[in-house]
Amino acid sequence: MKKKSIAVGLTIDQFNGIKPSTLLKVVKKLGLEFVELTSSAFDDLNSCKKIIGNMKAGLHLPNIHDKGYDFSCRDRKTEIDHLINLINDNHQELNITYCLTHPPECDSISEKEKSIPFLLDNLKKLKPPVIIENVQGWDEENFNNFYNQANSVLGEKLIGECFDAAHHILNGYNPVEFIENKYKNIRCVHLSDCKKGVDAHLPLGLGGYLPTDKILEKMKKVDYSEFINLELLPRNPQDIAHIIKSYLKVIKIFNKRKYYFTMIRLLLYKSELERELKNAF
Repeated sequence: MKKKSIAVGLTIDQFNGIKPSTLLKVVKKLGLEFVELTSSAFDDLNSCKKIIGNMKAGLHLPNIHDKGYDFSCRDRKTEIDHLINLINDNHQELNITYCLTHPPECDSISEKEKSIPFLLDNLKKLKPPVIIENVQGWDEENFNNFYNQANSVLGEKLIGECFDAAHHILNGYNPVEFIENKYKNIRCVHLSDCKKGVDAHLPLGLGGYLPTDKILEKMKKVDYSEFINLELLPRNPQDIAHIIKSYLKVIKIFNKRKYYFTMIRLLLYKSELERELKNAF
């Protein structure tokens, strides 16, 4: 049996007015085989569908921090229904292999309990399978209880967890131990560096709080072979170099052939990439 190869990708969102399709064009030239889209892709839908080609994609559903709502917000039902229809109508052309959701991020326990049935009902309507990401503010016990509740409602539609290493360490836990003990249920790993108390989404090594090397070493040791998404936010043109460096760091560990292939593409397309990024910013 051929060993399944790991897929390393980047978050594709609308940054500082830069369209998702522009970023897709850049990462495609780098040879990425996987990206994690956000709902902003549906504001740029036709261009994204033309560019994505054979790249696999995940879809990060809206969350309150970035979009002002998530699928648990009853007062945003119209927007949620509209997005569900867009996902179901276009998931095949966008190669969406999963939809990622969080537990409800309400302030009180009672609000969370009221929001969960609405969230799960919305997730049931999606055609792609679902994975659930750990978030800050939900300890392991409460997250596990939510995951089990979701599993009882969604059944085979729920295919596993997205493990956000920064969220885990910011909740006071050890991400290396989690990977060692729970890797079989992890379908995607989110990596970004952080600062103490701040989920900053920094390129690897720039925050200094996440033990990135130990995490990658452990993932390699347990033979993790699903998706890794670098959830990194470019704040200026200089950040692009750090993001590419983060991508190279990860693929060098898991796929040296892909690493050298990407280095060659960087040389071949250097001037073209620099021109596109300069125009974008």
